[in-house]
Amino acid sequence: MISVQNLQRLLSGNRKLSFLLIIPFLLISCGAFKKSQPTPWPSDDEIGEVKNETEVETKDEPTSDGDKVLSKETKHKKYEEVNFKGDQYQVPIHKKEFEIAVLLPFHSDASNSSKDQRRSNIMLEYYQGMKLAIPELEHLESKFLIRYYDTDNDTNKLKELLKNPKIENVDLILGPTDNDQLRIAAFFARKREIPLISPITTIDKLWSDNPYVFNVNPSDKMQVQEFLHYFNQNHTGEKLLIVRDGKYFDRSFGQTLVEECIAKGVKYQEVKYSGKIRWNEHVSDEGTVVFHTGRTKTAMSNVVTGLQNRSKEVTLVGPEDWMDLSSVDYAQLQKLNITYISTNKTQIPNDMADKLYSSYTSSYNGTPSFYTYMGYDQLMFACESLDAFGKYFPLFLENKSIEYSNTDFRLIKSENSFHNLYLGIFQLKEDRLIKVN
Repeated sequence: MISVQNLQRLLSGNRKLSFLLIIPFLLISCGAFKKSQPTPWPSDDEIGEVKNETEVETKDEPTSDGDKVLSKETKHKKYEEVNFKGDQYQVPIHKKEFEIAVLLPFHSDASNSSKDQRRSNIMLEYYQGMKLAIPELEHLESKFLIRYYDTDNDTNKLKELLKNPKIENVDLILGPTDNDQLRIAAFFARKREIPLISPITTIDKLWSDNPYVFNVNPSDKMQVQEFLHYFNQNHTGEKLLIVRDGKYFDRSFGQTLVEECIAKGVKYQEVKYSGKIRWNEHVSDEGTVVFHTGRTKTAMSNVVTGLQNRSKEVTLVGPEDWMDLSSVDYAQLQKLNITYISTNKTQIPNDMADKLYSSYTSSYNGTPSFYTYMGYDQLMFACESLDAFGKYFPLFLENKSIEYSNTDFRLIKSENSFHNLYLGIFQLKEDRLIKVN
C-alpha cells in the first residue's frame, strides 16, 4: 500500500476540518471539546434597517371647484415580487421587522459540571457561527432583533423562559437541543403559530401534527432516502450489498438503510463485517454497490484489499470518516469508484464556506468546527427566509433546495413536522473530490 499525504490536505490546502468534531447528538450531553471556561453571556443583536414600506400615502385629485381635498388614503398592496436566491416569487406583503429567540444551553453559570462545560463549548462554537453571519444579514431589507436565552439544558428553566412576554410574541424560535425540551417548545410554538427551528436534534415523535417545527439537521431517514434516490438514479440494475459491523453508525444509519430498502422495495443483501468475507460470493457481474458501515481504517483497508480483483464491477460507498484517513492508496480507492456520504460539504471548497473560514480564523485565531458552520448556515437560512417570505416561507420553500456553506436545506413535510432532506455524495476522481448528486 502506497503512503500518500492526507486527502483532506490535497483537497483544501491549509483548510483542514477535523472530522473528529462530527459528534452524534447523543454524545452532545457528554461533549468532546477541550475548553473548560464558561461561555460568555451572548449579547442581543439588532440587525439592519427597514428599507421597504408596504404602505403609501397619496393625495386625492382636486375637486371640480378647484378646492383640494387633502385626505390621506393608505393603499395596501396584496403581493410583491421577491428575488430569492436567483428566483422570482410573488409573495404576500409582509412585515419587515422580526424578533428571534435563541434558546440554547449556553451554561453561562460559572459553577457547572464538566459535562455542562463541554456542552457549553459546543454552544460557543455554534454561537460564534451565528455572530459571523451578522455582517451578511446587514444587507437584507428587514430588521432583526435576536435575543439569546440560556436554557441551561434544564426543562424547568425552559418552562420559566417560555413565560417571558418577549418570547410570547417572537417571529421565530431557534432551539432548544434536548428531546423533552423540544417537545415542550414545539407545543408552545404550535399554539402561538411561531416557526421553531430545531438546530441539532431531529425530533420525529410529537404529540400531534405540527407544521411549525423545522428539523434542519438531516435525520438518518432523510439521509437514507437521499442515498437511495442516488442509488436508483445512478446504479440501475445493480446489486446493493450492505456490510454491517454492529457499531454506532451501523445501528443508526445502517439499520435505517435496511428499513427503508424494505419499505421502498429496494433489493439488497446484508453481510456481517469481518476480515474474511468471500467477496466473489456476493459481488454480481452486473455491478454491485458495496455500502460499508465500518468507520475505521482497518475496516476500509480490508474491504479495499478484498475487492481489488472485482474493481470493474464495484462501487464502494463509505461514511465521511474515510475521507480523513491518511496513508491510504488512493489509486486503489479510485479503481473501486470510491464514494463518500456526508452532510458536511465543506471538504469541497465553496465561496460561502471559504468566506466563513477566513472570517473565523481572523476573528478567533482558530479553525471553525462543524457546529460553527451549523450556527452560521441556520441563522442565515432563518433570517433570509423571513426577509423574503415572512411567515409564509414554508409555502415557498417546501421541497426546494437552498444552498449554504456546509449544509443545504430542503424542507420536506412529514406526518408531524418538517425535515431537511439532504445528503452530500462525493466521489474521488483524479485525487480530487467531486459532488455527484
